[in-house]
Order: sequence, then structure tokens, then C-alpha cells
Amino acid sequence: MTKNSFTRRKFIETTGAALGGSLIAGPVVSKASGKPAKRKQSGKMRVAVVGTGVRGVAMYGRNLVQNYGDHLEMVGICDTNPGRLAYADGYIGAGCPTFTNLDEMLESVDIDRLIVTTWDWEHHNCVIAGLEHGVDVVCEKPLTIDADKCQQIIDADKKYENDVYVTFNYRYPPHRAKVKELLMSGAIGDIRTVDFHWNISHAHQMRYMQRWHGESQRGGTLWVHKNTHHFDMINWFLDSDPVEVYAHDALEIFGSNGPFRSTNCRNCPHADQCDYHWDINANDHLRQLYAENEHYDGYIRDNCVFRHNIDSHDKHSALVKYANNAFLNYSLTSDTDHSGYWIAFNGTEGRLEGREGGWPRRNEQEWILTPRGKDPEIITVEPSAGGHWGGDPLLLNKLFVDPDGADPLHQSAGTRDGVMSVLAGVAARQSARMGRPVKIEGMTSLKPHAKRPSDLV
Repeated sequence: MTKNSFTRRKFIETTGAALGGSLIAGPVVSKASGKPAKRKQSGKMRVAVVGTGVRGVAMYGRNLVQNYGDHLEMVGICDTNPGRLAYADGYIGAGCPTFTNLDEMLESVDIDRLIVTTWDWEHHNCVIAGLEHGVDVVCEKPLTIDADKCQQIIDADKKYENDVYVTFNYRYPPHRAKVKELLMSGAIGDIRTVDFHWNISHAHQMRYMQRWHGESQRGGTLWVHKNTHHFDMINWFLDSDPVEVYAHDALEIFGSNGPFRSTNCRNCPHADQCDYHWDINANDHLRQLYAENEHYDGYIRDNCVFRHNIDSHDKHSALVKYANNAFLNYSLTSDTDHSGYWIAFNGTEGRLEGREGGWPRRNEQEWILTPRGKDPEIITVEPSAGGHWGGDPLLLNKLFVDPDGADPLHQSAGTRDGVMSVLAGVAARQSARMGRPVKIEGMTSLKPHAKRPSDLV
């Protein structure tokens, strides 16, 4: 798949180039509401995955099968690439049916939750297809990449009875949960400003530029793909919606800025000169997952980071105004030797600040709480095991072990959360291009709220 010009209907009807086939029987309809009925779970949760990239086969594939078998059953795996699908089937080890056609899987397998880990620009098609077939949907961030696709998801979420969950694992690490707890308790009063500055290391940024993330039509630029995590964190911390964004960005290192270029790293004559050269064949897993199956769909995992069609950015700066009158000063700087962030909340009753990455004691997280007129207090949070600072296991427990359990910190995220984080990134992208502030209201039917409502769309 090389373009993002598919309509949802064309997506459903096209095979090979998209995740779908012709509709067979249509969704089950509730006689009471006239809407597709939400399927009733019986026994273990029945889950299926569409999209077999690294995240799909590992975190939501093998990990679920091996560690969550008491709570769920993997009943289907789908990908348009038959070679990658075959490898994923063996790697995940579920022994379940596999499909190259999403609609066929939704029609033929009884599914409680569809896990969407496809390319970003196809998320909306998969989410909508799941809702149409009476299935709850768990979607990797970002929910989608532009305002039009956001609106399509909003409309579908209103129309159908099922739920959409967005996997904002950045809400779940214990040290961030502690920040949310402190802010909710009023420890620093009403928040007036937030300073939030994130750095990505050389290796991290290189991976983005090698993949489709470096191309805006596929990933929406890093304003959406990466920064949606950060905007959601602030939306969640402030419990408010963004209303206006004024931003600047630049692409200074990658793409056409490079001193030379080739097709991909494996075939590059400049390997000895390039700081970003990477041998995918040295990793057996990635070689079997990607390199050995690229002939099916043309997806190359180790593209040249200096290819001319890269138009995502490697530095970002934004001022975001919130509906509760808080200001966010934000930056993302990529291609540095440092990986981590610094954040500070300034409130009417004090200040809370902390950083991640670069602490002398890396086995714990420290926050500095300074109530107005008092001495600073160091708050130490012990880490927990698991990916993304211990957030991944906690997220998975909420999604698949105790989905109806209490959520006092409002960590569970749905359509509204996903849309608002995407719109902040889209507004920043537009603002940088046009050189003026961009308002959130009017981009979709959702209106920003000073106090964020429940996840009703």
C-alpha cells in the first residue's frame, strides 16, 4: 500500500492493497435500537489483531497469548501481507485462523475486541469496520492522522453501540499516575502554565525516518504520530481540552538535507560514511518479519533516512492554549544524544516539576513539589516492571483483565481522548505551515471543554 487515498468503502472492497473484502452478510442488528448490536462476551474475552508489525506481533500478540491466557483467547490474526501474516502466526503461537481480509475475519469469527495495530493512515477504516460489526475496538495511538478521519470515527462511534479504546500507555506508568493524583488533589491549585520539553535520541529518530513515519501522508508527521502521546498526557493532566495552537517546525537533518542517499541500508554504497546505517539482517526477528516479506507489498523497513520524500520534521515547538486558560509551552527535539523529558506545572498554590531520563538515580522517579510559601518536597516513586516505564502491563490489565474495574485517575481513553490529542497535532502542523494560530473548534463536531467531559462523543 503506497497511498492513503482509499475511501472506507474502497478499503472494504479491495483485497491485497487494503485490509478488506466485499461485505458478505453485514452486521448483526439490535431489534430494540435498530443499530448493530454489541456482542455479549461469554467466558474468556475473544480478541483478534489486525496489523502484524512489531507492536502487533509482540505486545498484542505473543505477549497476550503467553501471559494473559487465563483471561482471553486469540481467535484471529489479519494482515494484507501474506508472508508477514504467516510469520506472525508462528511467532504469536495462538494457533488461530489467519486472514488477509479484515471483513472476512469480522464476519466469520466471533470477536469481543478487535486490536488495531495497522499503519496509522488505515486506523480509521479498521475502527469503523469493527464498530459496524458489533465489536469493541482497541486502537493503537494515534487514533488517526487528520481531522476528516477523526470525524468519520466520531460519526461511527455515535452510530454504533460498541466502545473504542485508545492505547495511551503514557498515562499508566506509576510516576505519571502520581502526578495525576497530586494535580487532582489540588496540591498546586489551578494550573496556569505547563512547560514540557521532550527529547528523542538519534536511534529513536532514525527509526522514524527509515519507516513510513517520515512521510506526512502516512503518519501525519511526528506532530501526530509521536506528539499525540504528549498532547494526550497534558490533556489528561489538565483535565481540559486544547482550544488554540501556534507552532513552528523544521526538517534540518533528514530527507533532502542528507549529503548522499540510496535505496535502503542493506544496499547502500555509503554505509561506511553514514551515521544512520543499520543492518536489518542482523536481527533475525525483523529480517523474517519485514525484509523477507517486502516483495508482497513493497513495504521496506530500512529505507534511506535521506530519501527526498521525507517531509516530517525533526524539531517542533508549540504554544497551546487550553479551555481552562492554562498555557502549554511544548517542544519536541529529535536527533539528540539525550532521551527523556522535563515538565513543570505552575499553579495558583505552588509548582510541581520532574524529569525523565538523565537522573543520577535511574531506578526511581523523583518529583519536586513546592507549595506556595513552603520548602520543596521530594516525592519518590518506585518503578514497576514492563515496557514504557511499567505502563504497558497496567494498560493491558485494564483492557483485558479488569476492563470494568474502577478508574479513579481516568486513565482509560476512548474516542474523545484520541480525537483531541490528534487535533492538537493537526492544528500544530497547520499552524507551522500557515504561520498563524489555529483553533481546534470547527475541525470536527467535538467542542473543547474547560472541564473535559466523559468520553461521550
